[in-house]
Amino acid sequence: MENKESEDRKILEEFERSFEVLTIRDEAQIERELRKGPRYLRFSPIIEKAFLNYYLTKYIWQIRLAVLLGVIMYAAFGLLDFYVFPEKKEVMWTIRYAIVCPLGIAFFLLTYKIREEWLIHTLHTLLVVIAGLGIIVMIAVAPPEKAFLYYAGLMLVVFYAYTLSALRFYYALFASLMVTVLYPIVDHMLVGTSLDRLITNMFFLTSANLMGMPVSYLWEHHIRRDFLLAMLLALEKKKTDQLNRKLRDISYIDGLTGVANRLKFEEYFRREWDRAKRTKRPISLLMIDIDFFKNYNDLLGHLEGDACLKRIAQALSRHLRAGMDLVARYGGEEFVVVLPETDLSQAKKVADRIREDVLRLNIPHPASKVSDRVTVSIGVASMVPRDSLKKEVLINMADKALYAAKKGGRNRVEVFTFSEEPA
Repeated sequence: MENKESEDRKILEEFERSFEVLTIRDEAQIERELRKGPRYLRFSPIIEKAFLNYYLTKYIWQIRLAVLLGVIMYAAFGLLDFYVFPEKKEVMWTIRYAIVCPLGIAFFLLTYKIREEWLIHTLHTLLVVIAGLGIIVMIAVAPPEKAFLYYAGLMLVVFYAYTLSALRFYYALFASLMVTVLYPIVDHMLVGTSLDRLITNMFFLTSANLMGMPVSYLWEHHIRRDFLLAMLLALEKKKTDQLNRKLRDISYIDGLTGVANRLKFEEYFRREWDRAKRTKRPISLLMIDIDFFKNYNDLLGHLEGDACLKRIAQALSRHLRAGMDLVARYGGEEFVVVLPETDLSQAKKVADRIREDVLRLNIPHPASKVSDRVTVSIGVASMVPRDSLKKEVLINMADKALYAAKKGGRNRVEVFTFSEEPA
């Protein structure tokens, strides 16, 4: 059961990528089709198109296998030609080996080139009719007293169409009825089988159709119902995946400031550190601390403090390269900025712009010891990662630079120079 579900999921994922099946977004429409049931083996146009892509993707292997087996069996009956009708074997072998079998092999090869489901089914149906017509011609050219011996070959063609071929019902029905109708016409024109024998043959041939039709119909009916259930499963899976992505994104966002949280920073920094190590490119970190923020909170209250944090986070975000840099709340009043593909001098320029931008916010800070406005201290560190170093080394460097900025009077940018990097 698990293997079947896993196979169905892989098939769905494949044809979703190839044919954009998930353009079907109306789940209610699929449920309506499911309640109605595929009585006439036809869905609404957009679902029908998706089904045909699904059908071809899932059953093309069975079509190819059926054609190969059919060609092998058709060719193998050449031994019977040699044994039963040695005087007619050249004509019969021409039908088998010069017409039907080469056409079967050509169709088999075409299934690797053709991507249109309707065309594959049409060619397959034509091949079945030709195979049946070939047997009818063999009956016509055989000696009259032995012609009935090949009549059973028509039964095999009919059963092939309804079962082994993987032809959808209406195609299988058309191919089988064509063979059934052509047989008495050709017999009347070329063979002249006695009426009682012809009626008997037609009785059995018609019975073969009547037995094969419900088998083919129920098989496609089941496949179509299976498809609708699989589509509901795929849509449900997509909704679940979208919800999981939203939940994951929410888990990466700091609830107060709206920038990334520490969890996201650690994941992002680890990925960028590994990439920088592979490419031998620099990566930089800015450690940012709001000066005397505890005093700000104590004097003005936590609501004002929260508003201040939000405005600082917005100011930091303005200096990021989209899709490349990351700003995260590191904890309390501390923020961290990751700057991939950025050397020390470039990172210093970004830090200077951030410090000036925060000053331009003109957020009053009556409890600050360095300014009447909110200011930040920034530590800058940069390096090209080496295998001998862990990523925590760069964090420690930026933290030490931040400590130096705070010790040096705050409202300033300090750089941890490469010469100070630990060995």
